[in-house]
Amino acid sequence: MKNETLRWHRKIAALIGLVAAMNVMTSATCANAADQLAALSSVLGELRKGGYVIYFRHGPTDVTGANDESADMMKCETQRNLSAAGREQATQIGQAFRALRIPVSTVTASPFCRTQDSARLAFGRFTVSNDLYLTIGVDADETRRVSESLRRMLSNPPAKATNAVIVSHMSNLREATGIWPKPEGVAFVFRPLGEGQFEMVARVLPEEWSQVAKVALSSGSR
Repeated sequence: MKNETLRWHRKIAALIGLVAAMNVMTSATCANAADQLAALSSVLGELRKGGYVIYFRHGPTDVTGANDESADMMKCETQRNLSAAGREQATQIGQAFRALRIPVSTVTASPFCRTQDSARLAFGRFTVSNDLYLTIGVDADETRRVSESLRRMLSNPPAKATNAVIVSHMSNLREATGIWPKPEGVAFVFRPLGEGQFEMVARVLPEEWSQVAKVALSSGSR
């Protein structure tokens, strides 16, 4: 009987320890989320003034078996395209930008339909640059060329009091900067320094634009 009671006490102690650990983990997660929003909120004032380049990876896509290497740039049906969630995500990002009064001048997208649709739904306009062509499946010389072009784009200051937006692919940013942009829809804010130089100042998850917009609007920071 005594041994049985001891076993139950040990189980209860283990459960108490597990609950305490879960509470600590939850608190840490909430703190990290709050820190992220606080960091984005601090960048918001600078974004409203302009002078940054914002690189978006396109939104979530449908996995339909389409092969990017053999895709026809003139036929979206041959490509991997935005899913319903991806289209909704891009729309919400655009709404948040307008609510937060973040000025955007140029919007540049890759030749793939999923980047163009992301740009169109979020910002209502875009120009296509072949220098943002997906680097997966191309040879080393072409990868080097488009990577150098992207680095120039990230280093060039936008028009005064505006921000420039680029919508492209995971592999392009990774090849050009070493940054691995995950998940789909994530954005990285760069401060252009000219002459091929730039610095990354913020990573923004796709849902955080709307979250910060809600906080800003509720606090009267408009």
